[in-house]
Amino acid sequence: MSPDDAAATLQIHNHTLRLNHQWDALTAEHVALPRPKPHEFTLHSSRHFLCLLNFQRKDGETTADEITRSTLKDARGKLSFIPAGCRMQGWTHPSARPMAITTVYLDPALYPQLDSGERQLYPMLYFEHPFLAQLMRQLDQILAQPENYSRVYVESFAIVLLSEIMHVQAIGVAPSRHADRPPPIKGGLASWQCKAVCDYIEANLHQDISLTELAAIARLSPYHFCRAFKETVGEPPHRYQMSRRIEQAKTLLAKPSLSVSDVAATVGYGSLSRFSALFRQVTGHSPRDFRRKVI
Repeated sequence: MSPDDAAATLQIHNHTLRLNHQWDALTAEHVALPRPKPHEFTLHSSRHFLCLLNFQRKDGETTADEITRSTLKDARGKLSFIPAGCRMQGWTHPSARPMAITTVYLDPALYPQLDSGERQLYPMLYFEHPFLAQLMRQLDQILAQPENYSRVYVESFAIVLLSEIMHVQAIGVAPSRHADRPPPIKGGLASWQCKAVCDYIEANLHQDISLTELAAIARLSPYHFCRAFKETVGEPPHRYQMSRRIEQAKTLLAKPSLSVSDVAATVGYGSLSRFSALFRQVTGHSPRDFRRKVI
């Protein structure tokens, strides 16, 4: 498989795992095999690959770029990371236990230092990292109901994943749950950047805006924009977008001519149940209860 294939998949000899959910910043899938069979696998992608594994094997071998090698048999709760352009291959004779794997492909352009070659990432096979594992389990929840998560949220999530991988490699070991985090980047948005971005969000509350769009308005990379926005506004872009949607919904709910479904659609929620849940989470009231209080 060519490393230029952005939609690369993890190929297994007796089964091909295709990525079912794809966003601009990442592509991901969770697969469970109740009766796994012996198989070979290869991976070669232009995107960074991270997976959370839950399986045991009787025998097998995994190599990355013909240098990093592992014959680990118990991979329950283990993670593997393969940077873009690196080749992973191997074979597995699994135990009779079910096998599960959550995979994610991350766009290297999310982090400009990687894209420019300033930082070099290396493969890591079957390592432990509680925070990354927690994020990958959170990804399972996103995959279960992808329609409930905005593009800004997913792209911010991808940046957190990639940033944590870089942190792991910078300190040279997989840290424990209480490992120190890297210091936050100093410097927020300039006033013109903040105004332009916030005005754009306000004018497009009904749209599924991407983090890339917002970063382009501020003339920053998605990574630096995400950090700078939070430092300036006090919350990440996806949460700010949600709070502005809820505030707009409050105004619209005061208009009896609009149904609750109309209000939800106007502020960007195609799912009424999702809108109602978020509205209650923020205000403490359901949309209908809130309407009765203000009308």
